[in-house]
Amino acid sequence: MARVLVADDERSICDAFELLLAAEGHMPLIASTGEEALRLVHEFKPDLVFVDVRMPGIDGLAVLKAIQEFSPGLPVVVMTAFGTLDTAAQAVRNKAFDYLGKPLDLRQIRQVLRRALHKPAPVGETSLVPAQGDDGVRPVLVGQSAAMQELFKLIVRLADNDLTVLVQGESGVGKELVARAIHESGLRASSPFVAVNCAAIPEQLIESEFFGHERGAFTDAKSARVGRFEAAGTGTLFLDEISELPLHLQSKLLRVLQERSFERVGSLTALPFQARLICASNRDLDAAVKAGAFREDLYHRVNIVTLTVPPLRERREDIPELVHALIRRARREIGKSIESVEQEVLDRLRDQPWPGNVRELEHVIKRSLLSAHGPVLTVHDLDLAQEPAPERAAGDTEVERLLDSLVSLAGPLVAAAGRNEATPALHELATGRLEKALIDAALAATGGNQVAAARLLGMSRSTLRAKLPD
Repeated sequence: MARVLVADDERSICDAFELLLAAEGHMPLIASTGEEALRLVHEFKPDLVFVDVRMPGIDGLAVLKAIQEFSPGLPVVVMTAFGTLDTAAQAVRNKAFDYLGKPLDLRQIRQVLRRALHKPAPVGETSLVPAQGDDGVRPVLVGQSAAMQELFKLIVRLADNDLTVLVQGESGVGKELVARAIHESGLRASSPFVAVNCAAIPEQLIESEFFGHERGAFTDAKSARVGRFEAAGTGTLFLDEISELPLHLQSKLLRVLQERSFERVGSLTALPFQARLICASNRDLDAAVKAGAFREDLYHRVNIVTLTVPPLRERREDIPELVHALIRRARREIGKSIESVEQEVLDRLRDQPWPGNVRELEHVIKRSLLSAHGPVLTVHDLDLAQEPAPERAAGDTEVERLLDSLVSLAGPLVAAAGRNEATPALHELATGRLEKALIDAALAATGGNQVAAARLLGMSRSTLRAKLPD
């Protein structure tokens, strides 16, 4: 039996932890303030600590830092309902064992318990310069959904190494923001970040844009020019939509990555390529390789680490936080002093399909601010583009009928929970059980093929893999 300390000022969170820990055979220790948490750590010497970031008195990050000073081997899991990249960075910098976003997922907590209580806590040094916070001007990564919290952790872990990263996701999800966050959180932050959209450059100009050219190298080359690879210096080169790069230029890019050098067009002098490379694509590069549209050897060069940015429809709980961040940014650009948002506005925005993801949401916010007249953004100001309703697939009718049958059980479930005070966190319990059943059924239907199962469930493979037990 392990002693597990939970520090959170929300009584319902502590109650749920107590029930879960008791069911798992562990001894729960409960604290509602940071000071009480440190006292219990000294008095009971727990085996694991869960601590909320925002608490009265000493906050969770200060508790984490204090614990690491006098008990560096004790694993500490940081929890927060206000997920930002900066918070994740501070947690990693202070050697947190893990970082969980609220609302908490019971299965994820069980996985953390297993890992923390059966494996030594990480004690390696992690040097980290946190990314800049939300200054209301430049775009930021925000989100408390589990998918975004996992993405934050991966970003800060990648920040201070030179591994080549492939960022995948649909158009408009914020792939360049992820690349910038990796750059700005790492040791190369003081060097240039150079972004190139491979799909936006005419094919005949790509080589010159990439590598630069000497005077007289071709008809219009009236002077020498520095290319993007050279301009990146010791910083980061971000190649967006790398899937659109023509095959003959893919071979030249592969040579640069192999030899870490290149020549300007019209020159025989090799120049060193010193930048870190981050690539992005909204297409499945693995499928492009199989179709012969992308070189397999280049794919393996750029796909050392893959980050998948989830589409907005898979993280609707992040929409209110995104709306406020986008308003803070857009109101300076548009010149409107919007101070708050009607709840109905947030409800309407959560219900939208968002095929254009965060970029589409940003455009809606800007159009709506132009219509606003007072300090509150109201539903009357909301300017949603009318999208044609998608055609119903052939199997949708049966799916809807089965879902209606499932929904009809909500009332009896709530009534049963009301009669049984020992039922912990009904929402997490019900959604967790249903999600696990859907995943198990999809894997069984596809013979364990994760790609096919993810497609059947309408999620990315990386999202599916994150939900599978260790």
